[in-house]
Amino acid sequence: MDLPELAELNKQNNPHLRVLPSGFHAINLRQMMSVADKHNFGVVAINQRNKYIMRATLEAAWKTKSPVILEIAESETSYCNMLPERLSDFAHEIIQEMIDKYGYSVPVGLHHDHVQKDTEGCTQRSIEAGFTSILIDLSKLSLEGNIAGCQEIAKKIYPLGVDLEVEEGVVHSVGSEEAEKVAADVENYYSKVDDMHKLMAETGGTGASCFIGNQHGIYKEENPRIGYDRLKEIADSIRPLGAYPVMHGGSGLKPEQFQILVNNGARKINYATSIQNIFFKHTPQELLDRMDAKGEEMGRPRRKVYMLFEEEFDQLDHTAAVEEMTDHIAMMMTEAFNSADKAQYYVEMLDFLNL
Repeated sequence: MDLPELAELNKQNNPHLRVLPSGFHAINLRQMMSVADKHNFGVVAINQRNKYIMRATLEAAWKTKSPVILEIAESETSYCNMLPERLSDFAHEIIQEMIDKYGYSVPVGLHHDHVQKDTEGCTQRSIEAGFTSILIDLSKLSLEGNIAGCQEIAKKIYPLGVDLEVEEGVVHSVGSEEAEKVAADVENYYSKVDDMHKLMAETGGTGASCFIGNQHGIYKEENPRIGYDRLKEIADSIRPLGAYPVMHGGSGLKPEQFQILVNNGARKINYATSIQNIFFKHTPQELLDRMDAKGEEMGRPRRKVYMLFEEEFDQLDHTAAVEEMTDHIAMMMTEAFNSADKAQYYVEMLDFLNL
C-alpha cells in the first residue's frame, strides 16, 4: 500500500495543533526520536493518570531541560478520567505555567498509548485533542494483520503530521498468566528483527515497540532477562528507515540498566508504575483502604478505581507527593535516560524553545 509521507507538523497542515502565545506546540515522534538517536539518549514517556503526576512530569522536564512525552493509554482514559481532550487541556495549561516560570520551553510530545480496541475512535479523539502521536497496538494479530490495521490509521494521520508507533511482540503485565508462561522461555518470544523491520518499512511508523523480555509493572526479579543484544539488532535494522525502538515496561529497572537500553538504541522509554506508586505513598491510608475495598468488589486493582475517588483526591494537599515525584523523574532523566540538558539539541528545529 502506498502511504502518504509524514507531513511537517504545523498549524497549516494540522488545524487541531494547539499553539501557545509563545509559539510552543507539542512535537511528534519523528522530531523527538531522531534527535535522541543522533545524540544517544532516551526520552521518557510517562502515563498521565492524574494532573498531579502531570505537574511533576513537566516540572522535572523544565528543571532538567529535558524533552518529555506525556501519554495516556486507551484503557486508562476511562478509569483515570483522562480522555485525550482533558489531558491536552491540563497539559497546555501547566506548560504555559512552566514557560512563565522558567522563561523557556522544552520539547514535549502528546501520545495516545496502546490503542487496541477502538482504533478509529481513539485516533479521531487524539487528533482533535492536538495529540502528536499514537500507538496502534495490534500486536496480538498476525504480522500481516498488524501491518494492514496500522496502514489504515497511517493514511489518516500522516498528512496532519501526527506520527505512529506500532508494536510487534506482546508486552504482558507482571504477574499475569501470560507473563509467567513467557518467562519460562523468554528468549523465544523476543520480537524478531526481520518482523520488526517489515512492520516499520510497511507502516512508515517512527516508534517501534518491541518485546525483549520487558513487562508492564514492577519486575519481580532484580535482574530480569532483558534482551539487550536483540534490542541493538532491531535498532540497527530499522534506523535506516527513520524508526527507533520503544521500551515499554521500565518501572523497577535500575538507572544503569536503562543506560544499557539507551546505549543499545531505545529512544522512547515508557515509565508509569513507579511514579504512581510514589503518588499513592502520600495518600491517606484510610482512603487507600476504601479504594482497595472498592477494587476488590469490582475485581480491579487500586489504580483502576481512581476515577470513583477523584473528587476526594482533589481535596487533599499533594505538595509532598508532587515534590517527590518531581525529584524522582528528574533523577531518572539525569541518571537513567541521559536526557537532562538535551533540550538544547532541538533549538534549531524548534525556534520557540528560547533556551
